[in-house]
Amino acid sequence: MKRIFDTTIIIIICVLGMVVFAQKKKTERDPCKDPMSQAEMNLCSRREYEKADAEMNKVYKQLMLELAGYESNHRPKFQEAQSLWLKYRDANCDSEASVYEGGSIRPTVYYSCLASVTRERTNRLKAFLVEIRG
Repeated sequence: MKRIFDTTIIIIICVLGMVVFAQKKKTERDPCKDPMSQAEMNLCSRREYEKADAEMNKVYKQLMLELAGYESNHRPKFQEAQSLWLKYRDANCDSEASVYEGGSIRPTVYYSCLASVTRERTNRLKAFLVEIRG
């Protein structure tokens, strides 16, 4: 009898655990669909920047591969320009966000700027890539 009671308790605990887990899984939300706090906005703006940066790096690598096929020495000039552009981007966005120094919104402003400027650069790189491919 005790063994049946123990087994029943274990089964009930397992079932309750599965119900709680399923309920928790069901109620989890993507904070970036509708950010409800400044921390979520900061997180989402950083994710947007990281996505934009990954896309730019992908296009940049394609461009470098394309330029490798040219006989002249275009790659070093373009690499230097990209390096200078990255410094400009970071300094520009840091200056924009500096207005909010010490405030909780500063990361959102900073990462939103980085994302925006990086998407613009990616579009320029894509256009250049199309142009040199003829």
